[in-house]
Order: sequence, then C-alpha cells, then structure tokens
Amino acid sequence: MPLNIHPDTKVHVFREPFIFDTPYMGRDESIPQLEVGYEAWGNPAHPAILVCHALSGNCHATDANEPDDARKSWWNAMVGPGRVIDTQRYYVICINMLGGCGGTSGPATINPDTGQSYGMHFPVVTVHDMVRSQRMLLDVLGVKRLHAVIGGSMGGFQALVWGILYPDFVERIIPVASTGYSNQFMIMTNRVQIDAIQLDPNYQNGHYTPDKTPEIGLAIARMIGFTTFISPVMMERKFAKAHQSLREPFRDGYFKEQMFHEAENYLRRQAEPFSQEFDANSMVYLLQTWNHFDLARKYGTLARAVQPIKSRMMLIAATGDNLFPPYLSEDIVKAMAVHGKSVLYELIEEDYGHDFFLIPDIIEEKIAPPLKVFLES
Repeated sequence: MPLNIHPDTKVHVFREPFIFDTPYMGRDESIPQLEVGYEAWGNPAHPAILVCHALSGNCHATDANEPDDARKSWWNAMVGPGRVIDTQRYYVICINMLGGCGGTSGPATINPDTGQSYGMHFPVVTVHDMVRSQRMLLDVLGVKRLHAVIGGSMGGFQALVWGILYPDFVERIIPVASTGYSNQFMIMTNRVQIDAIQLDPNYQNGHYTPDKTPEIGLAIARMIGFTTFISPVMMERKFAKAHQSLREPFRDGYFKEQMFHEAENYLRRQAEPFSQEFDANSMVYLLQTWNHFDLARKYGTLARAVQPIKSRMMLIAATGDNLFPPYLSEDIVKAMAVHGKSVLYELIEEDYGHDFFLIPDIIEEKIAPPLKVFLES
C-alpha cells in the first residue's frame, strides 16, 4: 500500500489491544496491537512541545538537515533551530495521527491476526482516540508534562481535545485555523471527496490491491480539497492571468487532458503525487473523523466541552480562511468565557486562505511574534 511515511519516522509498537471510543453493534472495537509513528527533535530534558499535523500530514514537521527548505517538511518555518518552536530550547515531538498512513496504525496497516491490511475493517477513529494514542507514546518517551500542544486545522482538533482529556498534563494549547465542531461547508466538501474515492472502480469497497489502487478517485478528492485551502482572492492573484497552453480552449476533443488554465495545472500537480503516496482508505477514514468532530454534540454544549480545560489557550485565525472562518475560533473564545477561563485570540489580517499557517512569510511576520511571547510567558 502507498504510505505517507518519511524515512526518519520511528514506530513504537504497543503489543496489547487498543480499544476505540466508538462501539460497533454494541461491542467495543479494538486492534490487537497499536503502532505509533513519530519524530522527535531536541533534548528530552527540555520543556516538551507536541506538534499535531493536519489531514494529510505526517510526523516530519521539520527537517534537521534542510531546515531552510520549506519543501523538505511541512512546518520548517515554524519548527527547528532558532524558529519560534525552537528545537534547541524545546523537546519537540510530532506524532502521526491514528487512522493515517504515516507510521501509525490505520486501514493500510497489516493486522497481525490475519496477515492482511485492515482496509475497511479498521475501527472508526475519533479525535479522542488519536489523543489517547499520543498520550501512550509520550508516556513511553518519558514526557511528564507538555509545555504546549499546537496544531493547525485537524491538528487544532487534537490540541483542543488534549486540553479536555488531560487538563493537568498540558500547560498551553494552541489551535491554529481550527474549530470545536465541523460546520456544514466542511461536511459537504469532505463528503464529495469521500464519494470521489469510493466511486472509483478500483476502490472495490475498500478491498483494492497495492498494484491497482483508486488513484484517480483519490486525485479528484485531493483537487476538491485544494479548492478550499486557498481563498478566492488568492486564486485570482495566483492564477487569473497565467495561461499555459497556446491552443484555443474547447477546439479539440482532448481539453480534459491538456490543461489550459494554470489553476488546472496547479490542481493536477498537487493531486498526482499525493494519489500515489497516500492510502485511499486512510483518506476516507480521516475525512469521516473530521466530519464527525463536534465537541458540542459529544458534551452537550461547547461550553461544557471546554469546562475541564486548565491550560492557557491561544487561538490563531485568519480573516481570509474560508474553510475555517474566524467565527469558529470565536465560538471557542465565547465558550471559554462562560467559565471565566483565560484565552488569547489572535486574528490575522491575511487573505491567503486556510493554508495560511503553512506559508513561511506569514509565519515569520504574523504568527511567530505573538506565539513566541505566549510560549515564553
């Protein structure tokens, strides 16, 4: 199966059953052993920071050999020597989320009881399951307390749940471009991505083979996702005047294959390698985890959900984020205020879109300065 695993990833195997939150037909679901993929940087004696990745990420948050190359890891501008999350000052850990395909157990993992991948027989995964698996690994690594948990998008889901499940273990939680519940726009766009994968003829109800995977469906799903990651303003700025082909559109029968607009080229460039490196079932599982993330529904109200939190909280949102609009972060601020809890809210004036927290210039100019103050206070 294709895996989103980096060569530097370490995998710890817990050789006892891991029980999931969501039962099936009245019975607890479990796997006989749990594998957790991770990377760590810095001195274990220093204050520990957990970095949680987003939907399609992995544990390679920074590249020790190429810390200035944004293409080598997904958060080099944020994590590394001299960065705001300084690996010379902090012990930094990034853990692949449960259900993914970057080293931690998921649908592509081989079930030791059968010798075959779990596929769609893998249990339903919740964000709470992800956080519990992360806590298990931190205990093995000897981490007694977290200076901070930070994550963007789905990583922010995990940061919030860390504060809820382990209020005495975490000093600071920092959800970036995130939310306490999935809104209807997210649910609809994620549903279309799931359908694109599952309607690929090669999907075979999740029982595809390594040599015949639903690459086309996964590529389409990824293209759909990318249309939500940058804002309409940024799309116009980035693509409107860039036409790559000299031919006239719709003059031949191949316009679906021969890209005309640079926007189309961009989507294909993003989607094709992804469809060869990521597991389709993992994508289905993680999108479903995202769609069903709703702290208000789980706990009764969002205010009740955040009530256990003792950690200091900093929320970071951007005005141009059309996938996770600022009101979603503001709802968390209001929920915290019900209990008189302290929370900092940093609203960035930025029209890049949802992926703003991955852009080096935005990180250095607008995110790093207030975040540095929060981490050091």
